[in-house]
Amino acid sequence: MATGWNRDHESRGITQGGKISQETFIDTYDPSVLRREQYMLYEIKWSNNKRPRQNCCHSTQTEHAEIYFLEDVFQKQRSDPSAHCFITWFVSWSPCGDCCKQIRDFLKEQPNVKLFIYVARIYWHKREINRQGLRNLMNIGVSIRVMYLPVYRYCWRTFVDDEDKYEDYWPRHFAPWIMLYSLELQSILQNIPSCLEISSGENQTPVFSLCVENDQQKRALTSANP
Repeated sequence: MATGWNRDHESRGITQGGKISQETFIDTYDPSVLRREQYMLYEIKWSNNKRPRQNCCHSTQTEHAEIYFLEDVFQKQRSDPSAHCFITWFVSWSPCGDCCKQIRDFLKEQPNVKLFIYVARIYWHKREINRQGLRNLMNIGVSIRVMYLPVYRYCWRTFVDDEDKYEDYWPRHFAPWIMLYSLELQSILQNIPSCLEISSGENQTPVFSLCVENDQQKRALTSANP
């Protein structure tokens, strides 16, 4: 992988100070649209260091952001293998099934690492390999949640470049999509049928609809309140 600032994972929409541009954050983390790009905002806290490491990266055509983080970012940050590490990812798409497997293998080799994942959207939510991958992560203690409004505000204040930035960011209009994805995530983690339908409307605009047909799905809806 190339060295210096223009490396593939850390260039598009990300400043040299490790911040994401305002425009990129708003466009990429909007759950009502289906952007192809995957971005990751990450925070690493070590038990022997009070100052967290915070930065951004994105996927490339050949490598997803999760794998780049595990194989590049974490290895460069790691100093004391005995120190406990708390990692938080804020990702525009949830990990795919293949990435989930590599994350699981990584965590088995790193017993002192605790991972928290916040997702803006769920990647190909009806594919069983992706659903099972998320369940496997949950089963080994990974916390997986859909990004909700206070999380968007935290990311705005922490990761978005200050130049021409709004003073605050509270996207209330995201609430319906947050709820839909939260319901679908609960359906995945509880291993019950999918509740979320996404189709193409006029001008290829995605149309989201909810399909709740049985008591299991109704219980998932009850527990999905973010």
